[in-house]
Order: sequence, then C-alpha cells, then structure tokens
Amino acid sequence: MPVELCVVPNPLTLNANPGGRRPEKPPSQVDVSSVQSSTDEERHKIDIIDIRDGRQSFNLVPAIRHSLQHRNEDGHRTLPSLLLWNERGLKLFEELTYAPEYYLTNTEIALLEAHSREIAQTIEPGTILLELGSGNLRKIRILLQAIEALGKRVDYYALDLDRNELERTLNQLRTDAGRFRHVRCHGLHGTYDDGQVWIARPENARRPRCVLSLGSTLGSFAPSEAAAFLKMWTDTLQADGGGAAGSFILGLDGCKDGQRVFAAYNDPGGANRRFILNALDSANAHLGHGAFRASDWTVRGEWVDDDDKAKKRRHVQYLAPLKRDVQVTFLHEQHQKPITVRVQKDETVELVSSYKFDEADKERLWEESGLRVASQFFSKDGSYGVCALFSTDRYCNRKPLCLLY
Repeated sequence: MPVELCVVPNPLTLNANPGGRRPEKPPSQVDVSSVQSSTDEERHKIDIIDIRDGRQSFNLVPAIRHSLQHRNEDGHRTLPSLLLWNERGLKLFEELTYAPEYYLTNTEIALLEAHSREIAQTIEPGTILLELGSGNLRKIRILLQAIEALGKRVDYYALDLDRNELERTLNQLRTDAGRFRHVRCHGLHGTYDDGQVWIARPENARRPRCVLSLGSTLGSFAPSEAAAFLKMWTDTLQADGGGAAGSFILGLDGCKDGQRVFAAYNDPGGANRRFILNALDSANAHLGHGAFRASDWTVRGEWVDDDDKAKKRRHVQYLAPLKRDVQVTFLHEQHQKPITVRVQKDETVELVSSYKFDEADKERLWEESGLRVASQFFSKDGSYGVCALFSTDRYCNRKPLCLLY
C-alpha cells in the first residue's frame, strides 16, 4: 500500500537551489576529475576491496565466551548480535523483509520511491556513497537510479562483513548497472571501524562523502549509544578541516504501536525465527565446534515500553532453552580447558534489541550528535520521514546532512 506523505517546512532550510541548499561552488567549478563515466567493461566488473585491518577474519570467539558466561545489567546472559550477519543470516534477513508483517522495509521503499529525486539532488557530483551494512541493495537501487537520472557521476561502495554476499548482491545489481553510465558500484569487505578508517583516507577526504544506512542500524543501539555512533561518523567526515562536504542518509524507525512492532519481529511464517536461530550456527562456526544445537533452543520476542528513558520502547529478541536446561561447552581462551555453561530452561539469552525513536528521542539524538534539522518529510502516521540536517558547528557554511528515518 502506498505511503501517504506530508511535507513539513522548516525555516532552517537553505532554498537557494532545487536541492534545498546553497551550493559551495558553481557547477562549472565542481571537481569530478576522479569520477569518470563507466565503460562497458567497468560496469560489468565486480570490484570488491578488502579493507580489513591486517586482512584478518573478524573474531567473535572472546565475545561469545564472555557474554554467555556473564549476565548484563538486566540479569540476562547475552550473545553478540553480530552473529546474525553471516552469509546465511543475510539471506535469511532478506527473506524476512518480504514478510507482510515486516513493515520497515516496505515503508522505507515507499519513502525512497516518493523522494529519491529530492534526496539525489542533495548529493554532489563526485561523491563517494558509503553504505554501512549494505544487505540486499533493494533500497539503494532506487536512490542510485535517481542519481543516474540526474546524470551525476558518483562512486557507490557497499560495505559488509561477508564477501560472498557482497558478490551476490552486486551481481544482482548488474541488471540495473547495465543502464548506469554515471554511477559506479563497488564493494568494501570489512567492519564499520574499517570503513571509518577507509573513508578518512586522504584520497577519499578530498571528495564529497555520504554515509548511508537504509535499514535500522541506529535502531540496534540505545538512544545514547546511537548518538555516540552518529557523532563518531560526523567527526570523521568533518576531520578534513573544512574541505569536501560530508552527509548522511540513515534509517531510523519511530513506530509506537507495540502490536505492529511485535508482529514484524514474530511473523507467523517463521522467517524471523529462522534468522535468529541461525546465530547459533554462526557461533559454532566461530568457535570451531558444535557448542550449540539449534534443536535445543527457541526464539522469544518481547515488546518493552517502560519509563526507563535509556531503554524505553524497544523490541528484544531472546534465545531460550526449548524444553530443558542446556549445556554449552567451549575451551577457555587461555588455558584451552573445557568450560561448561548451563543455561536453565527458564532463562533467556538476549541477542538483539530494536529501539524505536520518538520525537523526544530524535531531538536528543540530533543535539548529542551535533546535528540540526533543516527540513523533513513524514509518512501519514509520522513514524517515518526524510530529514535534512546540518552539523551545528559548521551549519552556516556546510551542506545539509540528509537523514532518512
């Protein structure tokens, strides 16, 4: 169903051009020498760059051991949420996004289809587009097509932890890439930390840079943690000392309907259950042996809306023993002696939380991140929108930071 949209004007919007912002340079002076139109050979070549620190595999073994042995402040054992995002997990999550109950993806797609041209107009020619946790590229394809239609030469980089999934999804993009003459697509194999180091390289800092997350990356953080994450990237893009422009296109869900949220993460078709249980197989792969048996576990979801401002309004997903106590055995990190952790049948192991940001949360997020709203578009129910933001310390002479939430 199409999303009905309303526009909320904001007096901070710079309206000197159709993109809603004052250009730093006339079009004739924009330097795009480093971004050329793609040849047929380039358009059909999958370019994946390994940017991992030391080219080492991402090691979650210490985190798995520690989090399962100890309880968090809420009294739960935990497992790292990064276990969800192996090659199979990415495919299972893609399956989940097609579930009718999973409203997040369809709402974001509707917003992008309605506003991709306006968003594309805010992106300078020559820009590096870096997408964090790129996934299946369904949403970014819409924006890239809008950029292509405007004839802007840009380089898009999909950043993800799994190289095989980067190859698969960029291959899927080839159908559209055959029509791209201005947009060039690449893959970056690494973590968010690796991506932050990469985008700060001198050769990249000289160009306009736009960091994207067209999902719910910020929603996996508590509000204060989300602000720190966003501020970290804001500081990275501004560390050039006033050179090339920096911007963001990010995803943030504000749904307050607990029943709707619960249904999205507990679909009757079982897509979410398969996605969550895959974290156990992912843990076994990291540990190098079968410490977990998926048949011993089930998945439990919980909608939480309490008075704790640090943790209010979130959906939490747990793993829990299915019928009886479960024993998990792995080797001690230093002594290599077997250690057994008993998870009782009435216990839950916390895996991931999905936070929902209301207007007060967003205002605190902008303030703590050093951002200022310029203009915003909302869906009819107000839970999703498109917001352009400035860095508060340079908003007088910097281009807006564009946020999709």
